[in-house]
Amino acid sequence: MKIQRRTFLRKTSTTAAAFVVFPSAIPSYGSNKNPASTKHILKKLSKINDAQIKNILKKQIHKPGDRWNGGVINTYDIPNVHSTNDFIVQLGSAYACPFSKYHLSAKLEKPLERAINCILNVQHEDGTIDLYSTNFHSTPDTAFIVNYLSPVYIVLKRLNREGLAGFIDKMEEFLYNTGKCLAVGGIHTPNHRWVVCSALARINSFFPKPSYINRINEWLSEGIDQDTDGQYTERSVSVYSPTCNDMFLTVGRLLKRPELLDVVRKNLNMTLFYIQPGAEVLTDASKRQDQAQIGYVNGYYYTYRYFAITDKDPVFAAVCNLIENKMPEKLTRFMALILEDPVFDREMPAPGKIPDNYFRRFEHSGIFRIRRGNIDVSVIEQNPTFLSFMKGRAVLQSLRLHASFFGTRGQFIAERAELDGEKTILKMSKVHGYFQPFPKDRRIDDGNWDKMPRFGRKMSEVQTLNYTVSITESNGKVSVEMEIEGTPHVPVSLEISFRAGGELHGVVPDKHTKDSYFLENGIGKYKCENDVITFGPGAAAHKWAQMRGMPPKQNGKSVYITGYTPFRHTIELR
Repeated sequence: MKIQRRTFLRKTSTTAAAFVVFPSAIPSYGSNKNPASTKHILKKLSKINDAQIKNILKKQIHKPGDRWNGGVINTYDIPNVHSTNDFIVQLGSAYACPFSKYHLSAKLEKPLERAINCILNVQHEDGTIDLYSTNFHSTPDTAFIVNYLSPVYIVLKRLNREGLAGFIDKMEEFLYNTGKCLAVGGIHTPNHRWVVCSALARINSFFPKPSYINRINEWLSEGIDQDTDGQYTERSVSVYSPTCNDMFLTVGRLLKRPELLDVVRKNLNMTLFYIQPGAEVLTDASKRQDQAQIGYVNGYYYTYRYFAITDKDPVFAAVCNLIENKMPEKLTRFMALILEDPVFDREMPAPGKIPDNYFRRFEHSGIFRIRRGNIDVSVIEQNPTFLSFMKGRAVLQSLRLHASFFGTRGQFIAERAELDGEKTILKMSKVHGYFQPFPKDRRIDDGNWDKMPRFGRKMSEVQTLNYTVSITESNGKVSVEMEIEGTPHVPVSLEISFRAGGELHGVVPDKHTKDSYFLENGIGKYKCENDVITFGPGAAAHKWAQMRGMPPKQNGKSVYITGYTPFRHTIELR
């Protein structure tokens, strides 16, 4: 391929500017010819994106001479690279998309140039940028920005518009500079490795260097952190799993490494069984910030659409269809990626059906997933939330069981799980007591407690609690049988936490805590719109709901069933 070249100024470590030659032509990954399916989604996304452009333009900083001139502030009035990046992605996507009313609009050209000039201005000499909230001179955050901006750069450069010449020059300078940190910089988290690899693959496609490929190979040589179920180390179903997929897809297609595409396929197939009613995904087992937060499947859209087309997969197409219908407003960030790649010029297969009738165990993640139409059940090991139950819009977001046994030690967090047919049995044992004087021959005369730790002391008055929770599902009805034995007369509290927005019936208020109730007997009901969850029978041997050592009450409405050890109680959810 013949490469044209553009000359522009690049900052150097000296005060004098130096002329550096860079390639100005890039591989053509796609076109603006879209079949009906792609045309339809781009029209929809353009309309959503266009509606925001007017207000976005008002957010750009106009302070000549200021280092953040041309940038964008966030909701805390802090100018930052990431808000400025979002500005470029939204404006650039509108400019490039043939279905946008801002397509090829000169009104966007100077704002785009000013924004990238700001990012270039605040870029450090080592090629990094800052994530103002926590990371400074950050290689991984620079890599994220490279991955976000590269598709925009590609589709805008392809247009060859004179009014964008300044933007393209400065974008190339910024991208070229990032190679300095990407080739040598470090990371914090498992997914950062793949984000850096993807950014290096992007930079290598613009400015090829053996050092970029060598660095990719070095990170990949650690091995990919995907278990046999298809999940990544962080188990972050709504944030970092889709991020990893995007990055492996990028490296795989740019460097022609099909084994990396198989990594993505494996995760996408697993994720089919994490999808919940309303296009939510189960997040309770996550090790990152999305744990127990409401998360959606939209982050997977790019990779599901890519493989729906390349593999002619109707189930993947059904996921795309779900996302497009439920939450198109969350997809505008994918516009440049769709415009970039010729894969998306091809027809999608007719959508099939997302699995909605199954019992599946994901052993490595400690998850049991059950789906019966609009009823969705998750059983979770090694987590205070050991069960969640969804029935359409009605959501029982958490069952948590606690005994007031030596503080946090009384919180039921399943240590092991067994299967008896389709009955899931969760177990935990806790032993604790009191500590004798530190051995005389090892005592420290200065009285420093830290030098005489508990593990060096003999335990006495030893107490034990053994927990068994058995969960059985039949045609969408769930039976939860709980048993706690050992030390007697220990107060117990079962927390049944419902998502905010519905109405409770059959319960009595807890006089100590807002949105807290007891189910004293009989059956309770939780109604959200037309969906109803019934639960019970209740019991209230005492009125201590939020015990010492329990995790804080969750948002929403919580109902408590209480008793004492030996505690045996069974509730049904339907």
